[in-house]
Amino acid sequence: MRLISQGAQYAISAIIAISKHTEDGAVSASYLSKSLNCPTAYLSQILAKLKEPGILKSQRGLNGGVYLAKSAEDITMMDVIAAIDGTEFFNKCFMGIEGCGHIEPCPFHAFWSMERKKIEKWLKETTFEQVDQNMTQTWFDLRLQFSNSVPSF
Repeated sequence: MRLISQGAQYAISAIIAISKHTEDGAVSASYLSKSLNCPTAYLSQILAKLKEPGILKSQRGLNGGVYLAKSAEDITMMDVIAAIDGTEFFNKCFMGIEGCGHIEPCPFHAFWSMERKKIEKWLKETTFEQVDQNMTQTWFDLRLQFSNSVPSF
Protein backbone atom coordinates (compact mmCIF):
# COMPACT_ATOMS: atom_id res chain seq x y z
CA MET A 1 0.00 0.00 0.00
CA ARG A 2 1.36 3.38 -0.98
CA LEU A 3 0.59 6.29 1.33
CA ILE A 4 1.63 8.99 -1.14
CA SER A 5 1.19 9.29 -4.89
CA GLN A 6 3.92 8.76 -7.46
CA GLY A 7 3.85 12.54 -8.00
CA ALA A 8 4.52 13.20 -4.31
CA GLN A 9 7.34 10.67 -4.40
CA TYR A 10 8.89 12.49 -7.37
CA ALA A 11 8.41 15.83 -5.58
CA ILE A 12 10.18 14.58 -2.44
CA SER A 13 13.03 13.15 -4.50
CA ALA A 14 13.30 16.40 -6.46
CA ILE A 15 13.48 18.49 -3.27
CA ILE A 16 16.21 16.19 -1.93
CA ALA A 17 18.15 16.53 -5.17
CA ILE A 18 17.68 20.29 -5.44
CA SER A 19 18.78 20.77 -1.83
CA LYS A 20 21.96 18.83 -2.61
CA HIS A 21 22.71 21.24 -5.46
CA THR A 22 21.92 24.55 -3.75
CA GLU A 23 25.41 25.90 -4.34
CA ASP A 24 25.08 25.15 -8.07
CA GLY A 25 22.11 27.50 -8.56
CA ALA A 26 18.98 26.49 -10.41
CA VAL A 27 18.52 22.89 -11.56
CA SER A 28 16.62 22.20 -14.78
CA ALA A 29 13.55 19.99 -14.87
CA SER A 30 15.17 18.11 -17.73
CA TYR A 31 18.21 17.24 -15.61
CA LEU A 32 16.05 16.26 -12.65
CA SER A 33 13.73 14.14 -14.80
CA LYS A 34 16.61 12.08 -16.17
CA SER A 35 17.98 11.49 -12.70
CA LEU A 36 14.55 10.61 -11.30
CA ASN A 37 13.63 8.51 -14.33
CA CYS A 38 10.48 10.60 -14.77
CA PRO A 39 9.04 12.23 -17.90
CA THR A 40 10.14 15.87 -18.06
CA ALA A 41 6.64 17.20 -18.80
CA TYR A 42 5.19 15.37 -15.79
CA LEU A 43 7.98 16.54 -13.49
CA SER A 44 7.55 20.11 -14.72
CA GLN A 45 3.88 19.98 -13.64
CA ILE A 46 4.89 18.64 -10.23
CA LEU A 47 7.56 21.31 -9.78
CA ALA A 48 5.05 24.01 -10.76
CA LYS A 49 2.77 22.83 -7.92
CA LEU A 50 5.65 23.41 -5.49
CA LYS A 51 6.03 27.06 -6.49
CA GLU A 52 2.61 28.28 -5.30
CA PRO A 53 3.12 27.29 -1.63
CA GLY A 54 6.58 28.88 -1.68
CA ILE A 55 8.68 25.71 -1.67
CA LEU A 56 10.41 26.36 -5.01
CA LYS A 57 11.20 29.35 -7.16
CA SER A 58 12.15 29.27 -10.80
CA GLN A 59 14.58 31.13 -12.96
CA ARG A 60 14.22 31.51 -16.72
CA GLY A 61 16.99 31.77 -19.25
CA LEU A 62 20.28 30.13 -20.07
CA ASN A 63 20.98 28.95 -16.51
CA GLY A 64 17.29 28.52 -15.73
CA GLY A 65 15.61 25.93 -13.61
CA VAL A 66 14.21 25.60 -10.11
CA TYR A 67 15.74 26.21 -6.72
CA LEU A 68 14.56 26.14 -3.11
CA ALA A 69 12.57 29.22 -2.12
CA LYS A 70 13.63 28.74 1.50
CA SER A 71 16.14 26.62 3.36
CA ALA A 72 15.76 22.85 3.68
CA GLU A 73 15.27 23.30 7.43
CA ASP A 74 12.11 25.31 6.71
CA ILE A 75 10.51 22.79 4.32
CA THR A 76 8.70 19.83 5.84
CA MET A 77 7.65 16.57 4.29
CA MET A 78 4.04 17.65 4.88
CA ASP A 79 4.60 20.88 2.92
CA VAL A 80 5.57 18.88 -0.16
CA ILE A 81 2.99 16.10 0.19
CA ALA A 82 0.16 18.60 0.81
CA ALA A 83 1.20 20.63 -2.27
CA ILE A 84 1.01 17.54 -4.50
CA ASP A 85 -1.57 15.20 -2.92
CA GLY A 86 -3.52 17.51 -0.65
CA THR A 87 -4.42 16.50 2.89
CA GLU A 88 -7.47 14.30 2.28
CA PHE A 89 -5.44 11.26 3.35
CA PHE A 90 -5.61 12.50 6.93
CA ASN A 91 -9.40 12.43 6.91
CA LYS A 92 -10.06 9.18 5.07
CA CYS A 93 -11.11 5.82 6.37
CA PHE A 94 -8.52 3.04 6.12
CA MET A 95 -11.06 1.02 4.12
CA GLY A 96 -12.22 3.99 2.06
CA ILE A 97 -15.71 3.87 3.54
CA GLU A 98 -17.50 7.19 3.07
CA GLY A 99 -18.83 8.58 6.38
CA CYS A 100 -16.83 6.16 8.53
CA GLY A 101 -16.72 7.43 12.09
CA HIS A 102 -19.67 9.76 11.62
CA ILE A 103 -22.37 7.12 11.54
CA GLU A 104 -20.94 3.68 12.25
CA PRO A 105 -17.15 3.37 12.41
CA CYS A 106 -15.45 0.52 10.57
CA PRO A 107 -13.50 -2.08 12.59
CA PHE A 108 -10.23 -0.24 11.89
CA HIS A 109 -11.46 3.27 12.70
CA ALA A 110 -10.01 3.72 16.20
CA PHE A 111 -6.62 2.26 15.30
CA TRP A 112 -6.29 4.10 11.98
CA SER A 113 -7.34 7.44 13.48
CA MET A 114 -4.51 7.25 16.01
CA GLU A 115 -1.91 6.04 13.48
CA ARG A 116 -2.94 8.64 10.92
CA LYS A 117 -2.38 11.39 13.52
CA LYS A 118 1.09 10.00 14.27
CA ILE A 119 1.98 9.97 10.58
CA GLU A 120 0.68 13.51 10.12
CA LYS A 121 2.66 14.73 13.14
CA TRP A 122 5.84 13.08 11.85
CA LEU A 123 5.40 14.59 8.38
CA LYS A 124 4.84 18.07 9.86
CA GLU A 125 7.92 17.80 12.07
CA THR A 126 10.34 16.22 9.59
CA THR A 127 12.28 18.78 7.59
CA PHE A 128 14.36 18.18 4.49
CA GLU A 129 17.42 19.17 6.49
CA GLN A 130 16.68 16.20 8.78
CA VAL A 131 16.14 13.97 5.75
CA ASP A 132 19.54 15.03 4.41
CA GLN A 133 21.20 14.31 7.76
CA ASN A 134 19.68 10.82 7.84
CA MET A 135 20.53 9.99 4.23
CA THR A 136 23.79 8.37 3.25
CA GLN A 137 25.56 9.43 0.08
CA THR A 138 25.33 5.81 -1.12
CA TRP A 139 21.54 5.83 -0.78
CA PHE A 140 21.35 9.14 -2.61
CA ASP A 141 23.59 7.93 -5.43
CA LEU A 142 21.75 4.62 -5.83
CA ARG A 143 18.20 5.92 -5.60
CA LEU A 144 18.47 9.27 -7.36
CA GLN A 145 21.20 8.39 -9.87
CA PHE A 146 22.80 11.82 -9.88
CA SER A 147 26.24 12.55 -11.13
CA ASN A 148 28.50 14.62 -8.90
CA SER A 149 27.79 17.90 -10.64
CA VAL A 150 24.98 19.71 -12.34
CA PRO A 151 25.75 20.10 -16.04
CA SER A 152 26.38 23.58 -17.45
CA PHE A 153 23.72 24.99 -19.71
